[in-house]
Amino acid sequence: AFCAQPERQPKQFRDWPAGTSPREIGKKVAEHFVVTPHTNFGRPLPPPHITYPEVATWVGALTFARVTADKELQDRLIKRFEPLFGPEANLVPNPVHVDNTVFGAVPLELYILTKDKKYLDMGLKFADAQWVNPRPDGLTDQTRFWIDDMYMVTIVQMQAYRASGDKKYMDRAALEMSAYLDKLQQPSGLFYHAPDVPFYWEIGRASCRERV
Repeated sequence: AFCAQPERQPKQFRDWPAGTSPREIGKKVAEHFVVTPHTNFGRPLPPPHITYPEVATWVGALTFARVTADKELQDRLIKRFEPLFGPEANLVPNPVHVDNTVFGAVPLELYILTKDKKYLDMGLKFADAQWVNPRPDGLTDQTRFWIDDMYMVTIVQMQAYRASGDKKYMDRAALEMSAYLDKLQQPSGLFYHAPDVPFYWEIGRASCRERV
């Protein structure tokens, strides 16, 4: 049997100037996150609950700590969560909207790392709440066909599958993702932001551009 060898990384992905490698930048971002108070979309007031940008950053920081074997950073990221079981319990979102339900990805990641059941119990409540009233087509009633949700919905369900091993969560994620692919992907391979928002979502850009 012939096994293709992986292509060598381009030079720009091998020879990083001092202080600019992915490992160094990732460490700086994670360290900044772990000491930053809960954010509120840049507003000066504290958030009413943990916001979805913080969730994405939290999961990313935990992943970075795991793949770099940075136990000290991982412990600090776990410690950041503990007040949500006590004095900051009011910051736990109500899972009635996709932007809130995504929070469940964090405790599920913490369970995967620690095997502490309190994280599993909390995370599965969010994953199950997302499908408590499914649509007739089997999708979550939090479906809105925004391209954001290809991450926002599926991460919670896949985290629940990774944590519990229950195939129903993977099936939910697959069903949701396939529906979004059918609805949003264009013949070019690119994706509209939403069916009624015919703008391509561009990776690495701060804005979308209109189809021409």
